Amino acid sequence: MFAARIYQEEWSVNARLAELFGVTRDELIRVVREVVGARADAVDNDPINAAGQFAYIHGVRNVRALFGTKGWHNIRKDNIELTKHPEHLLMVGYQSVDLAASESHIPQAISGKGAGAERVISEAQGDFFSLLDVNPPVQSPALANTGLWLLCVSVVGDDVRAELSLSSGVASGNFEGFIERIFLVKKGDWDELIVKTPDTSDAVDFEPVVIRK
Repeated sequence: MFAARIYQEEWSVNARLAELFGVTRDELIRVVREVVGARADAVDNDPINAAGQFAYIHGVRNVRALFGTKGWHNIRKDNIELTKHPEHLLMVGYQSVDLAASESHIPQAISGKGAGAERVISEAQGDFFSLLDVNPPVQSPALANTGLWLLCVSVVGDDVRAELSLSSGVASGNFEGFIERIFLVKKGDWDELIVKTPDTSDAVDFEPVVIRK
C-alpha cells in the first residue's frame, strides 16, 4: 500500500487542484462554508441527525454546483451521489468525517460506509491501481486522472477542517486508508477564514445553494 501523498502548502494545493480538477482552494472553501452554514441551521426541534443531514445535502449540492461550472455532470452509483469529469474516469463526492486534514489520523465517515460505497470505491480505485500492472508500471499512480475523490469535512465545535482526498478503499465499514490527500482547511485555519472576505476575482462563479427559512 502506498503512503498517502499529502499536499498542504497553499501553492502546492492550488497547483494540484488546478492540474487534476480545474478548481481552486478558494472555490472549495466556499463549498465548506455552505456546509458549515447548513449545519448551523439545525435547531432543537429538528431530528437529532438534522445537522448531519443538512451538511450532507448541501455538501452534495454545492460540490455539484461548483464542478458543474467546469463541465462535470451528476451521476449516481449504488445510491452514492457523485459528479463526474466529462472525459476522464474521475469522480468527486461529499463526505462528513470525524476529523479531516490531520496527518496523524485517517478520516472516518461519521455514518460509516456500506456495501454500496465499498463497491463504488473499489471499482473506481481498481482502475487507479491497474496502472501498476502496465509495463513499465506507473511509479506514482497519484498522477492519474482517475478514481473517486471525496471532499471530506469535519466540524467539531469551532474546529472546522477539510480535505479533498482519494481513499484506497473501505474495510470493516469505513475508510481503510488514503492514497492522496489535499488539505484545504487545517487546524487553526477556520478562525481566519470566517472573517476573511474570499477573493473571487480569478474564480469561476457558481451558484451556492442555501437554506431558505
